[in-house]
Amino acid sequence: MGRAGRPSKSGRRRLKNGRRVDIEPFDHGAAHVQRLRDRFARCQDGKATQQLFDPVGRAWAVGLLQNSRIDPAVLRDAGRDYAARYWNYYPAPAGVSNYLGEDRRGAFWAGGEDPGGEWFQKLDLLLKAAGRATCDAVHSLCLDHYWFPDDDPAWLDRLIDARLSRDGTAAGKGCRPEDEARMRAAVHGLLALAEGGGGRLARRPRAVQG
Repeated sequence: MGRAGRPSKSGRRRLKNGRRVDIEPFDHGAAHVQRLRDRFARCQDGKATQQLFDPVGRAWAVGLLQNSRIDPAVLRDAGRDYAARYWNYYPAPAGVSNYLGEDRRGAFWAGGEDPGGEWFQKLDLLLKAAGRATCDAVHSLCLDHYWFPDDDPAWLDRLIDARLSRDGTAAGKGCRPEDEARMRAAVHGLLALAEGGGGRLARRPRAVQG
């Protein structure tokens, strides 16, 4: 009578040739990332999960960037482009000193080269020309939480909660009229950036309004 073999270890299986293999569990990301995906799972026909990493992306996901002129995704990207250029330009030696004491304004990055920050300055002037309230709303949406993108400004939090509520409207519990006014101002500013920035970001098809 032969000796019994070693007991199989849990979590392992055999291939057809008899060799054991380890089964690596799929990495779904950190717990807070999974909760975020679950919360927005039904947004944008389930295709919003890759755009939830910042406030403007979450605003887009719940439909807060809808407008009658441009694809909301273009506004989302215009806000991100402006924010990245803003923080690539400021702080800099010509303005406020940055931590490394180097001039990053001509650096190459995802948005393309911007020698001297000329393209950023054009965008910034367009936004400022849209009015103080509009400029402040875009800054709140796109800049204020740029380095802490998991957080939202309080006004946006209330709007998102309302959109994700059971009735799916922007008039849910806790939502204030001034929140909606700030969102309209932000959309107005993003339109100025997308349409006035040489048309580079506004070339996508216009959104079809339902």
